[in-house]
Amino acid sequence: MRILHLNALYPPNVRGGAERFVSALAGEQAKRGHDVGVITLAPKAEPTSIENGVTVFRIGHGGLFWFEDWQKHSAPIRYANKALTNWNPITLRQVRHAVALFRPDVMNTHCMLSFPVDSWKAAAERDIPIVHALHEFNLICRNTNAFRDGRMCESMCLACRINEPKRWLSRHVTAVVGVSQDVLQRHLDFGFFRHVPPERRSVIWSTPPIPIRSRPPRAADAPFTIGFIGRIVPEKGLETLLDAAVNLPSKGWQILVAGAVSPPLDPRELRARVAGLPVEWLGVVPAAEFYPQIDLLVVPAIWADPGPLVVHEAFANAVPVVGARIGGIKDFIEQGVTGWLYEPGDSAALSTILTERIRDGREALPEEADFSHFRAETAPERVAERYEQVYRSTIADYQVCK
Repeated sequence: MRILHLNALYPPNVRGGAERFVSALAGEQAKRGHDVGVITLAPKAEPTSIENGVTVFRIGHGGLFWFEDWQKHSAPIRYANKALTNWNPITLRQVRHAVALFRPDVMNTHCMLSFPVDSWKAAAERDIPIVHALHEFNLICRNTNAFRDGRMCESMCLACRINEPKRWLSRHVTAVVGVSQDVLQRHLDFGFFRHVPPERRSVIWSTPPIPIRSRPPRAADAPFTIGFIGRIVPEKGLETLLDAAVNLPSKGWQILVAGAVSPPLDPRELRARVAGLPVEWLGVVPAAEFYPQIDLLVVPAIWADPGPLVVHEAFANAVPVVGARIGGIKDFIEQGVTGWLYEPGDSAALSTILTERIRDGREALPEEADFSHFRAETAPERVAERYEQVYRSTIADYQVCK
């Protein structure tokens, strides 16, 4: 097949997981014998290149400013730039040109942040089926997280009505893939992709490739070690873990916190909540150094992270997870097999689970074999195979409908 991806960024320009995933997927598809291309944004247009067997079209963003420079501009200018991402004739012309050159059998769009969604028309007007992959909430929310005032949004706020055209234009999408069932369902609840029949709605656990490692043995007298890693912002829920720590047994455990504290949280206030307890603040550390130090990872998020990378990292390192029952966390954890779930924000329930794990010891934790299903389903070869199945069925259905 001729497969053309579209994503806001592409390596070496990396801000998050979507661009690393798209790079890995495109590369794996090229290895499987497909002709693969990627359209991505850049501060200014660059010549078409071949990178790891993938044809890369780096087009100029066509906006009022490059989106990574948003802090340099006033709120009205930023809002106007957001509006321009719905209909941008400059970018659309460049997308049309790339589509005409590559002549794909299918277009697979991903993160549309600062990418005009009228780019979907560039494929639709040529009768090219479109598979859209949901990695986050940028179609719904101008801040991409659909989270406000400590809770997930249930409807578009007035400011996010600027994204309403994205819902209209989503009618061009032929099939949709969620990185978790939760992110797919939330988009359906917001009125996106309801025209897509159920058989063309899929869930494919998608992540950048993560090295598989065995959990190293730990000294018998080492304390049971609980870990947290990630950005320390309110929605990540570290405060729930700290509140739970106050009610843990008096000895036999420790908590390692990896990550930088960001406003509005105050690092001094966070430390004060667990003063005198065995909680160590590591700062920012590489994941490869962090996971061998812990027996159990806690993911206490209070927002519906569509596909939390930390859960993938933990399972790749054979580390079980205690996670909040929200977003992709609840999709990924198999209760009692690869981890345990509790209701978001419920520090008492989290404390009970952690107390049981400390009491039973690391010998009672899941075996490495318990993570084999998740590891197999997220392997690059398997993910590429799943996407290929979606493409083939979508192309076949599209041709019948036409």
